[in-house]
Amino acid sequence: MKILVTVGSSSFDSLIRAVDQAATKLTAFSFTFQIGTGEYKPQNGNSFARSNEFSSVLADADIVITHAGAGTVFELLELNKKIIVVPNFDRVDKHQSDLALYIERNNYALVCHDVSLIESHIEDIIAYEPVPYSKDSFFLADELTSKLLKK
Repeated sequence: MKILVTVGSSSFDSLIRAVDQAATKLTAFSFTFQIGTGEYKPQNGNSFARSNEFSSVLADADIVITHAGAGTVFELLELNKKIIVVPNFDRVDKHQSDLALYIERNNYALVCHDVSLIESHIEDIIAYEPVPYSKDSFFLADELTSKLLKK
């Protein structure tokens, strides 16, 4: 099985390092790491900072381990990927932990709050069946137009 680890445009070296270490034991998986601006270079898989072919790398992945950035998480949910969400607690703001709690409460994905536990989450994701995510479309423009035309 192919696992993509993505951290977005910033760095999340603690996640990359933890997955890289787990990869030495999880030999049934192949790993690709998108490391952003991080300094740690993984030894147990291919890695890149950014790629114009990210969409094809993503499409090829069976499982994605991701930071809890909203854009990335919701894109993965819409693609119906099996994902492990890992909030980056090194960030000053706490939006990643808020989003991770929302994902966890709705059972859309596995959430790993401690990178030292990532190996067990990777093992667990095989049998994990998330609740399918359904995107809420935004139709407020239609509603406003309808109300304005009634007046």
